[in-house]
Amino acid sequence: MQNISNYIKATLFFDDFSEINVKKEQGFTLQQFNYECSRKRNNMGMPYGPTQTTVLKFLIKSLPDGYLKEVYKRLDENTDSSFSIVFNAAFRSDEYGETVLSDYDSALVATGFVIGINEAYSGMDTGLMITNVEFLTKKITYIGNGNYKENLFINF
Repeated sequence: MQNISNYIKATLFFDDFSEINVKKEQGFTLQQFNYECSRKRNNMGMPYGPTQTTVLKFLIKSLPDGYLKEVYKRLDENTDSSFSIVFNAAFRSDEYGETVLSDYDSALVATGFVIGINEAYSGMDTGLMITNVEFLTKKITYIGNGNYKENLFINF
């Protein structure tokens, strides 16, 4: 089983990657993402209380032929779901010839609700859709080396 380097810095998967075997073709290369977690501060500047509302925003490029229907489905539903962002993913071919995730540097799994989607067609030269997604987070799980996990619960 050979490792395949893809030189991708951040890959997005539509579920909690730690609970299922993810395949390379199920992932999307993140073009950009951002979020900011904050807490209230007292007069001395010391943080207190729960983490305040946090919106994760990410930008991906994809083919315009229905690859993102799962995102729209999540926007329409009123149930929480998860997205995984995996950093420096490495993939290998398994015994069935499928390319599956074999290693990564770190990751985060965001659980919450899709609250907004904005799409733009990137034009004739690439034929790709550029999609901005806004995701209201309920919990962020950071996964580091040795399967270290840290949960951050968010008050929204």
